[in-house]
Amino acid sequence: MRICRIVTSICLLVSCLRASSSIEAQLTRADWRRADETVVRLNPSDFPNLPPQLRTELEHRGCTIPQPYNAGGQKKNVITGAFTSAGQNDWAVLCSHEKLSAILVFPGGRSSQVAKLAEEPDSQYLQVVAGGSEIGYSRLLAVATAQVVRQHFAHGDHDGIENTFLQKASVVWYRSGGKWKRISIAD
Repeated sequence: MRICRIVTSICLLVSCLRASSSIEAQLTRADWRRADETVVRLNPSDFPNLPPQLRTELEHRGCTIPQPYNAGGQKKNVITGAFTSAGQNDWAVLCSHEKLSAILVFPGGRSSQVAKLAEEPDSQYLQVVAGGSEIGYSRLLAVATAQVVRQHFAHGDHDGIENTFLQKASVVWYRSGGKWKRISIAD
């Protein structure tokens, strides 16, 4: 009886996997290209809380700010925190230019000495969503608080920048000793 349940469970799992992979197999290269073309990318001027000098710098660089598929009308991928040292108000923006995105860090909210981190093609952050019937952009920036950083980096005394591939994994970028360090975090 128990072996019969195990075999039934395995058969059900295999059948679910086949159904899922057949939906994904129906998506063509053209679907993926179209999804990359239709990623919502907002202009820096769409973020009224962004300091004017940063908005100007982002526009000068030709940046747009890609939005994750599940943003629900909220504006994402512009964050503020103490990313370079405790007590300092820094900004981090996901800048997409010619379908390549990088995290730009503005220490103290100034447009000089901008750090550029994790530049990758936007297409690398596309995945099948909505029950396997749609493709959505899935890169999201968030503040990793000093408390979260300390769980992974013993000397953490300020915030980090969490770069998440939604429903997959996260990486925290943390500045220490004058350099940006990468801390992998499982979702």
